[in-house]
Amino acid sequence: MEESERFIMKIENNIIFSLKKIQENTELFVPNIEGELSISQVHCISVIGDNEGANVTNISNELEMTTGAITKMCKKLLSQDLVEKYQETGNKQKIYYKLTESGQRIYKIHKKLHDKIQKDKKSIIDKYTEDEKAIILRFLNEINSMIGNTFKDIEKDGIMY
Repeated sequence: MEESERFIMKIENNIIFSLKKIQENTELFVPNIEGELSISQVHCISVIGDNEGANVTNISNELEMTTGAITKMCKKLLSQDLVEKYQETGNKQKIYYKLTESGQRIYKIHKKLHDKIQKDKKSIIDKYTEDEKAIILRFLNEINSMIGNTFKDIEKDGIMY
């Protein structure tokens, strides 16, 4: 193998390793906020905190998850005393969610972390030229598409975990 081929393989392996580390760091980061919360649960709390009158439909649209998954998640958050549900007077069909004091605390921590991470990401992105940004965006879109297609293929094959 030529030196240039080894160099390219090393870069490719480093990119794959870096993507893996990003995923691992993200997965490790969220549970430290509050016990046993998943990333999706923290994002659900965030949506409820951002939207007065949040209901299952609003939350599912925002998080791009099924209403069934959101209903299940909200039940868990209710049992953890992070959200409470309520109904408007005169409308007993729609159920809305709002944060409890504990939910507010998690919401504020998440918002602060999210805002800092967004600011830090922007400062990194600003270091690149428009052409480099276009390549990075194309790469990230292809990775996201690949991940989405992999999960669809696994579901289609009936392999669930």
